[in-house]
Amino acid sequence: MNALGMQVAFTLPFNLLLGAAAALHNLNWFYPAFMIALGSHYLPFIFMYGMWQFGLLAALLIGAGVGLGMCFATSFSAGAWISAVLLLIFALVGQRVFASESSQPRNWTGTRNA
Repeated sequence: MNALGMQVAFTLPFNLLLGAAAALHNLNWFYPAFMIALGSHYLPFIFMYGMWQFGLLAALLIGAGVGLGMCFATSFSAGAWISAVLLLIFALVGQRVFASESSQPRNWTGTRNA
């Protein structure tokens, strides 16, 4: 899984080139393009960490990026603020999920009790 994690981590910097290309066409598309790249970057995390919440985060980022790019392409920083809020909310949700799962006792086979 370490190799997969590294490969997934390196997809985002390469996708920033896509954001740069979008910004050459319309500067206000930089953050929406970044949101789409960031959202797609989180999709493999569903498998890697076994958390469906990454799918929700990815869908929200991708959907908001597409929506901003298509309908609200007049604001430069709106995508940055929306991304920041979504990532902060997800950090709190992820912390709560991790805390609840780590507090559950394990049985003798190492799996969690139901």
